[in-house]
Amino acid sequence: MKSPIVVAILMLSMTACGYMKPHEKAALHQAESAGLVSVKKPHFDVSFALPNTQFAQYKKIILSDLDFSSTKVITPSTMRPFEAPWELTDEDKKYYQSKYTASATNYLFGDKDYSLAAVPASDTLLLKTRITEIAPLASKDDLKSRPNLMDVYSEGFGRMTIVFELYDSVSNKLIAVTTDEHDLGRIWEKNNRVQNNFQIKLAFDFWMRNLKDELEALSKK
Repeated sequence: MKSPIVVAILMLSMTACGYMKPHEKAALHQAESAGLVSVKKPHFDVSFALPNTQFAQYKKIILSDLDFSSTKVITPSTMRPFEAPWELTDEDKKYYQSKYTASATNYLFGDKDYSLAAVPASDTLLLKTRITEIAPLASKDDLKSRPNLMDVYSEGFGRMTIVFELYDSVSNKLIAVTTDEHDLGRIWEKNNRVQNNFQIKLAFDFWMRNLKDELEALSKK
């Protein structure tokens, strides 16, 4: 029979999980299976790290390409019958990849605290990044989705969710995972390709800046 204290802890844990968003729960389950624990005051929605890891030893990062294999696109509720479904095209993926690489170059490697690596080493992290969800607020700005060439206005572009996984490059052991759901704009403006691409750039800048801050915080522990 469990003691009242154990029961209370389990109930608090279940209650806390109940308030978590789906992407946070997914990260929690991944962290628990890898022996990671929650990071206090994370720079993202949630972050987890492997206890007793000496993050300060890592000075290089292998940057993997963005992973879109599990990306889920949420159909906008404003879709009209004549509009085609929002699709993540190869062109979109190339643009997202270019902004991701540019932001990483600027924020992770720009001040020389970390250098870009190509091969595993004891001082090198492997960074894997997944886009898990895109939730646009309107149809895509193209002739297929907006055949009537209409102007569409929305409060930002929508939301996008990202997951960062950090591995020791030699052992391939997961040592940190973090996830964040980001609003792509919060003001009412014309929803077109130019504005959408600009918000994507801002999102990757935000994420890479915060990832750098998260790594710095972990290195000081």
